[in-house]
Amino acid sequence: MSLNCISPSQNLRVLCGEKRGSNIKVIFPICVVAFETDYGGVVSNTRYIEYLERGRYALLQSAGLSVNRVLETDGVQAIVRRIDIEYISPARHEDELELHIEVKSHSGATTTIFSQLFRGSDHVLLMRATQTLAYVNMQMRAVRVPKTYRDALSPELNEP
Repeated sequence: MSLNCISPSQNLRVLCGEKRGSNIKVIFPICVVAFETDYGGVVSNTRYIEYLERGRYALLQSAGLSVNRVLETDGVQAIVRRIDIEYISPARHEDELELHIEVKSHSGATTTIFSQLFRGSDHVLLMRATQTLAYVNMQMRAVRVPKTYRDALSPELNEP
């Protein structure tokens, strides 16, 4: 797979949005460019959080969820409450990467998203992370996971 090393900010396409059972799994391509690295050509640790955010948006879009539309219709938005990242191996300038993203669980008021970042050329795992999303209403008060999100992201994880 070749991404022609385009900037992540230009890279809005999703390589693969598939259902795994009823869960959506997205593979989001990323190509490392110079401004994301230090003088040694290694990706800055802060960029991984940006990659996770881009992946989360790709997951939502693949599920047919528009952040603005859900906010307008349901009066609720998802916010990142927690991120746990394990850095395993460095990504480098001009590496072509694949970020694999999927919903792992829902609780009453949170959704957990699991991500893994691989180097495309040799499929080496570079990073794994878990994001915990919380949901807030227009007054910024916590609410339960909206049915809109549950149904679109992973209906088999819904609570009875």
